[in-house]
Amino acid sequence: MRRVRRVAFFGETGIGNHGNDASLAAGLALLDGTGVRPLAVAQLPAVVAAEHGVEAVEIRCPSGPRHGLSSLAGRVADVLHLGRTVRSVDAVVVPGTGIFEGQGQRPRGIPFSLFWLAAWARLHRRPLLLLSVGVDGQGSPGVRWFFARTLAWADVVTVRDDGSARALAALGVRRAAAVVPDLVLRRDPVTAPPARGTGETDPLVAVGVMDWGGTERDADRERCTGRAVVLVRALLGTGARVRVVTGEELDLRVAREVVRRVRAGDPGAAVELSEARTVEDVAHALGGCHALVAARYHNLVAAVGEGVPVVATGYGPKQASLVAHYAPPGQGAERSHDRDTFDPAAVVAQVRDILADHDAESAHVRAVADADRAAVRAQEDRVRQLLGIRAREPATP
Repeated sequence: MRRVRRVAFFGETGIGNHGNDASLAAGLALLDGTGVRPLAVAQLPAVVAAEHGVEAVEIRCPSGPRHGLSSLAGRVADVLHLGRTVRSVDAVVVPGTGIFEGQGQRPRGIPFSLFWLAAWARLHRRPLLLLSVGVDGQGSPGVRWFFARTLAWADVVTVRDDGSARALAALGVRRAAAVVPDLVLRRDPVTAPPARGTGETDPLVAVGVMDWGGTERDADRERCTGRAVVLVRALLGTGARVRVVTGEELDLRVAREVVRRVRAGDPGAAVELSEARTVEDVAHALGGCHALVAARYHNLVAAVGEGVPVVATGYGPKQASLVAHYAPPGQGAERSHDRDTFDPAAVVAQVRDILADHDAESAHVRAVADADRAAVRAQEDRVRQLLGIRAREPATP
């Protein structure tokens, strides 16, 4: 294999998704101290370059036409742009994220780009490594076909959970894929566990809110806001304090509205807002928290990385898989709920169970997180060995 001097990192980054940007940061850690130059292939390269201090280019051709009959020429330009990008590097890495989750995807979007990324990597003989990716086997036939081809053509594939491994097989991809936990779990904890689970100090519970409506669907946004208000009020009713956190920039207005409505009904309510901008911010916001209830997957990842027990009000199998992995034996299924139908009383009851045995619960989560952290870092070592890159020798004084 040619000597590796430059590695591309492909992903949906720069768009305000905390988990995706944290996954890129974890991928870039592969090159720490090696002298190998990274190139981020991102949706908003200017944002990625500013936040991560790396060279970045757009996934699509910046000058490609996008409207009317000329849009076909734009697609061709995108394909050629990806080919030039792949040829300019020595290896390509897709660092984690749920990039192979088909729900809500259109074939001509990321699935199309991933297919051509893999095709050009094969043509130019550049290693393509898909590391700890999420796969759900959903989407239209076109989406699943593009995903299956990409996963089959990659040189290395690892998936982040058992559900992703099963989805890989359901796509018809006949290859072994090791399960290596989410790349963001490589982070060391940034907070210490709370001094006590219950007792003299009222416990602090974090609630992660999510803007279901995105940028357009007001009815969905109102529904998720209303359900979050009910949940926060129920938790406050137990005597707990509540800290509302976000998981993506889109979530900010929902988080602010939840706190506003709770305080409007009870001006003295022990509720506060943390406007997290990154996964690191989420981790710091979880300092002193005894539990987290959240829908966003990487809010849950940030919590378990800090040793905080979790309950999920999620929207897909990845939340259920993570909760099952970190919950005490026999309790994983109970602590994962659907975001549209969860019963606030059932969630509050599970939070009470966590608070009643918080020290043991937190110790269990930290032990699992330590094992996952070691697995992710072991994968880094294997990837460096595979690519033939190593840390620079320290300079002689």
